[in-house]
Amino acid sequence: MGSDYIPANGMRIFQKKGVFSFSMDSVLLAAYGKSRGRVLDLGCGSGYLALMATKDADEVVAVDRLQEAVELVEKSAAANGVEIETAVGDFRNLDLPPCDVIFTNPPFYRDSVKNEDASISAAKHLDPDMRWFYEAARFLKPGGKIYGIVDVARFQEVMADLSAANVAIKRMRPVYWKQGEAARRIIFEGVSGGGCFMVLEPALYVYEKGAYSEEVAGYYGR
Repeated sequence: MGSDYIPANGMRIFQKKGVFSFSMDSVLLAAYGKSRGRVLDLGCGSGYLALMATKDADEVVAVDRLQEAVELVEKSAAANGVEIETAVGDFRNLDLPPCDVIFTNPPFYRDSVKNEDASISAAKHLDPDMRWFYEAARFLKPGGKIYGIVDVARFQEVMADLSAANVAIKRMRPVYWKQGEAARRIIFEGVSGGGCFMVLEPALYVYEKGAYSEEVAGYYGR
């Protein structure tokens, strides 16, 4: 276990490298979403999204199926003097109060070869029957928002799950690693019971001229 300093908010986060460590995806998602009221970090890993949400939320809840991940979140919360509720388990089986906002950076993979380390496998692979966003939506209050970042190849599944849960995608932004390449991620905002109007936002480029783009560097506080 190690810890890293987060320049953007001055916090320190405890992590386990290669398993429970925050990724670029979490950084982009935290910058994109807006926290308010009761916030749920679903599939929290080391808890980067939960920690970032504490600035503007009234309450923050972090959930992961692995005890080790939740213990890291609790350690980080104590070190930074913030309050984060935690829960361990498959969220489909948990009874959580309705939330105003959900942040989630879910596992992407269904069919690829799984890692022998069970914790790594759980962090990267969905169960074969998992409808992540459909199940997540039941924790939203009417008008509540869910913010997610997903691999482009999985986005059609995400849209189908949200539609079935009566959650409308209101904003989405494609993420490119570099100009001239295909988009790799989509960041989005969904609203429970929202209408059909949607905004496609300008592209986000992670790298420019061999370094982080000015926008992404700002997310890291550089």
